[in-house]
Amino acid sequence: IRDASPPAVAGAAAVDLPRGGAGAAESGHDAGDSTALVSSPSEYAKIWKTLSSLLTSESSQLFQIGLNLEYPLGPTEHVMPGSPIIVRESEPSSIIAYTLLNDEYRKTLQTLFEDARKGDSSGGPGRPAPEADDRSVMSGGSLDEPEERSPPKALPHEHPLRGEHEDVKRVLLNAHEHVCLEFAADEKQFVCDVYYAAQFETLRRCNGCEDSYIESLSRCMPYDAKGGKSGSAFLLTQDRRFIVKQVSKPEASAFLKFAPSYFEHMYLSWLHRDDLPSVLAKILGFCRVSRPNPAGGKPLKMSVMIMENLFYGRECRPVYDLKGSERNRMVDETGSNAVLQDENLVKTIRDRPVCIRQPTKTHLRAAIWNDTLFLSRMNVMDYSLLVGFDERSNQLVVGIIDFIRTFTWDKKLESWVKEAGILGGGGKGPTIVSPKQYKNRFRDAMDRYFLMVPEMLDE
Repeated sequence: IRDASPPAVAGAAAVDLPRGGAGAAESGHDAGDSTALVSSPSEYAKIWKTLSSLLTSESSQLFQIGLNLEYPLGPTEHVMPGSPIIVRESEPSSIIAYTLLNDEYRKTLQTLFEDARKGDSSGGPGRPAPEADDRSVMSGGSLDEPEERSPPKALPHEHPLRGEHEDVKRVLLNAHEHVCLEFAADEKQFVCDVYYAAQFETLRRCNGCEDSYIESLSRCMPYDAKGGKSGSAFLLTQDRRFIVKQVSKPEASAFLKFAPSYFEHMYLSWLHRDDLPSVLAKILGFCRVSRPNPAGGKPLKMSVMIMENLFYGRECRPVYDLKGSERNRMVDETGSNAVLQDENLVKTIRDRPVCIRQPTKTHLRAAIWNDTLFLSRMNVMDYSLLVGFDERSNQLVVGIIDFIRTFTWDKKLESWVKEAGILGGGGKGPTIVSPKQYKNRFRDAMDRYFLMVPEMLDE
């Protein structure tokens, strides 16, 4: 059969006729050039008649099999034309994944990139003046006598990203636009606001996760974040690469103000990764999603932050959430997946100290110094160092998390109450202090918790 398509009516198709027939004369085709599958239109019609009877006869096995087939998707799962992403109302990350792959979104994003590349890259968002006792510390520098550092050197000629780092700088420091996509699926309305769209995509590219990001977000599941007290809902992508955290309205507002400085900090750490290390757990996306309410009424809206999973591909036990305070920072260690805290670690290291090599200690100390300086300048506090001991590689996995909350009036009140001893605490310092005090206490505690192996023992 040549140039034939499935017929609407049996027998209504163009076929190669036998040599000498009318079809051969009109088309100029020689039937001898190919093997004819059907010798005449009447035989073709018989084939379709037989197939139709098999598919429509209630006594046929094919018909009975068809009766037992069920549509693989539920009423809240939507196949989107032209997209490999299935939008699932119960999985907010799938709405984000569809948005990021949508043609209209990609065109808008490309325009943002082009506008940013044409813009001025001479400076970024304003930063508060540094405190008198603080300096950013280059990896390998001394923390006892911090010195004012020179501006970072230009990228060497052999740097793999030398040719594009100016574009990265322009986008991260200048493109502040948000993108909103509204779409419908089966008469249901969805909305996804992607904040700082160009910056986050650039940040993901710099960290080598852009290719897997959308695929990972296409599916997610509920996640019980052990140790958290914020009450926020957490989701985990099914491949476990990313954590999706719901944030409150005050946290969302605080982050949107904080974000330009965050991108600047990430840019400097990426550009000079060997000299200005960072252990901030990376925030790789921020979106607001609106989806149908299964109970009816107003749509469900939520702001979410997409973060890297520090323990992806690792078997970390035990895990600690460290704030540098020993006030009410002890948890029951009997639970198999319990996230331990400062007092648990202090108790452990009395008999079994955590020792790391000199280069690791220097790198970790410099990274904590730089990150806490940045967070203090942004008036951010109450962050933690999440620490896991990877059993398979015998490595220490660390990252600063929960660095969004700023020092607001409620934190000041809590600090005053605890300092006054109204709620007890055994004479220990309050967990909530000013950002500067928190920074200094955090640095000192992390330096005490992780000891350096003497060089002779390391060898």
